[in-house]
Amino acid sequence: MLVRNMRRLLAPAIAIAVLSAPAIGSAAAPIVWVQAGHASPGEPGYSAQTGAGGGPFGSEIAFNVKVRDDMMTRLKAAGVDARPLVSKVMPMGASGATFISIHFDSPGGGAGVGRAVVGGGENYYHGEGTGDASQTPYGDSGSHRAPATKVTAAVAANSANLATRISSALKGIHTPANGASARFNGVEPPNGNVRMVHFYGYYRTKADARVLVEVGAAGSDDPFLRKVPLIGSTLSATIVKDLKARKLLSR
Repeated sequence: MLVRNMRRLLAPAIAIAVLSAPAIGSAAAPIVWVQAGHASPGEPGYSAQTGAGGGPFGSEIAFNVKVRDDMMTRLKAAGVDARPLVSKVMPMGASGATFISIHFDSPGGGAGVGRAVVGGGENYYHGEGTGDASQTPYGDSGSHRAPATKVTAAVAANSANLATRISSALKGIHTPANGASARFNGVEPPNGNVRMVHFYGYYRTKADARVLVEVGAAGSDDPFLRKVPLIGSTLSATIVKDLKARKLLSR
């Protein structure tokens, strides 16, 4: 009798525990690394690249941090394991579903999306990041952290798909109605701007998709760049859409 009574008393608690426990074998939340471009501390070999001035918040760094932090909140709410990054990618070689680096003012001005491509490697500069980008080191290039990660064909394909999605979504809000007047460059081709297709961040992570977003141009796009919630929600929703398409996120 005592045993039966104990079982009857414990049954509701056991049922609650079973319902609240995580399902065995359930998939972990996909990891998304969100980098605020140029934010300190800098990446060795690139620390002289401190970003553009101007913009609605006084500097590119200030804008990048605001968008990154907005995205972090939204991605976490969507069930993503979102993790923030500064210029120095830590931990080196970390795995994940997606790496995205936030910037403004692409070379020559305007908005566009870069992605990791097969072939070549990370850019080298004079000293700690001055002068023209080169696929081979200069005699005075600063030391880079090693070993660099690789961009495989699969990573390049995932990156291209995500870049296309982001480009389409960003083009939809980078409009005169939202205060944008600079040109929109779309997705950089594989032989396009080396700062966007051979960005060092692609070679510091093992994420399965790696992109860089130049959200707009300082000055001419300032009214648009001020709309951090619009930009953050658009980029976050596009990443979530991409994760679902890759069957890494179900909710």
